[in-house]
Amino acid sequence: MWDQAIQSWVPLEEMFLEEAKSYRWYCKSDEPIQLTMQSVPLSMTKIPDGWEGVIEIPFQSGIIQFEICKGEQHSKVECYVYPDGRKVTLQQYERLLQEVIEEAMICFQQGGLEVDVSATGFARNCSLLQWNYIENNITQLRSIFRKVESHPLRVLQRKEEIVRRERIKLITPSTLSWMERYGESYGGSPSRLPSHLKSTRVEETFNVYENQVVLAQLNELHKLLQDYSKSNHSVIKQKAIQYSNWVSRWKKSDFLNKVKPHFGSIKTTQVFRKHPVYRLWFQWFQDLYNFKDIIFDIKDRLPLKDTYELYEIWCYMQIVKSLRELDLLQDTAEIFTYQDDHYLLSLSENKQSVIHLINGATLTYQKIIQNNTKPYYSYTQRMIPDIVIEYRESLYVLDPKYRVSTNLSTALGEMHKYRDGILHRESDQKAVKEVYILTPQRAIMPEEKDYYNREFQQKYKMGTFCFTPGGDIGEFNRWVEGLFI
Repeated sequence: MWDQAIQSWVPLEEMFLEEAKSYRWYCKSDEPIQLTMQSVPLSMTKIPDGWEGVIEIPFQSGIIQFEICKGEQHSKVECYVYPDGRKVTLQQYERLLQEVIEEAMICFQQGGLEVDVSATGFARNCSLLQWNYIENNITQLRSIFRKVESHPLRVLQRKEEIVRRERIKLITPSTLSWMERYGESYGGSPSRLPSHLKSTRVEETFNVYENQVVLAQLNELHKLLQDYSKSNHSVIKQKAIQYSNWVSRWKKSDFLNKVKPHFGSIKTTQVFRKHPVYRLWFQWFQDLYNFKDIIFDIKDRLPLKDTYELYEIWCYMQIVKSLRELDLLQDTAEIFTYQDDHYLLSLSENKQSVIHLINGATLTYQKIIQNNTKPYYSYTQRMIPDIVIEYRESLYVLDPKYRVSTNLSTALGEMHKYRDGILHRESDQKAVKEVYILTPQRAIMPEEKDYYNREFQQKYKMGTFCFTPGGDIGEFNRWVEGLFI
């Protein structure tokens, strides 16, 4: 396989594989070969001295198995797929969503808003988390369906029928029994064959239980996407229509033409447990409704476009959680909006969602500062720092940088525009006292590790905190506690 890092070909068993990446492979062989990944054949192209292709590593980490077949020779290679350290994994992404909703619900209840919007159990209704799951995993489902379509399950089915005797190709015991019973007899033995005989025909059919479930789930997903296409949210509506068209085409696949959809409860068969492709299909639909703690429905949407926006919102809600655990929250009502008999979690760009603390401080999401704002203004460009703590007429800027994995020096250097460009309206003094970057992963460069050091932060009043889903933000909590207490 081609290792981009060292610009050289590396044996498969020695390759460092990362999730959600593509890798070129090459095999020198005059004979035809077959390369499979998790028992799924991979496409390849013939070249003068062998074969080549591209391997698409799934968005998963762990042991992955390759099998190479060349004539009578079969060899298996096990590799480990490592998580991509530059971004959160799929599990962390789902955790981001869950923790945003959980903290929002706590703030909602503490705010004294007298509307019950809680719900528990196996949710089958439209919801934000479900839509985000569909949006982030529909391409994976498309890939799985293509694999199912290329090698669908099938069985040989025996079917008895009455045919003309000249069309009989195989004499079976049932055919002989039919001849003895219906042929004209003379002297105790058949003297003339009947014109039609009973025969058993063996034919291949795709109408197996697992394919019936696949068709039923496609029908269910198609109906669900039609519900999303009626949303007032233009982006969700547009994408739901697109995905619905995908599913419509899948339902017209040749192998599903003679399959009857399954009705009733679905059982987990051995195929759904162990088949490398059907197992992924079954798990995808299991996760489609696995949202027991969903609080807000599709009307109560979070205006998310990309993962980095969700990461910014998650960081804000984690800071809210830290302040709540310090008993500093006073009023969280401004992060909610009431519309159409629903309370919406209103955190989006340019909304300036504010939480008030008992010590007079405020925590603002997407605070707008420009040349005509008060009590702070910018004498250069319009600035919108992601998260701002205002306390005792000083600002503390926190800027989530989801897409920054290296070169923290440049990212931190950009924070000077907040420190130097935001002034008090009355005194023209600098308003920003400290600035910090929030990253999902710690820096790997030695010269950038100091940014996480408390001594560096105290000396220069800037630095970096690590905010990782499922990780420890104790360093940040100690900073907050030192700021207010």
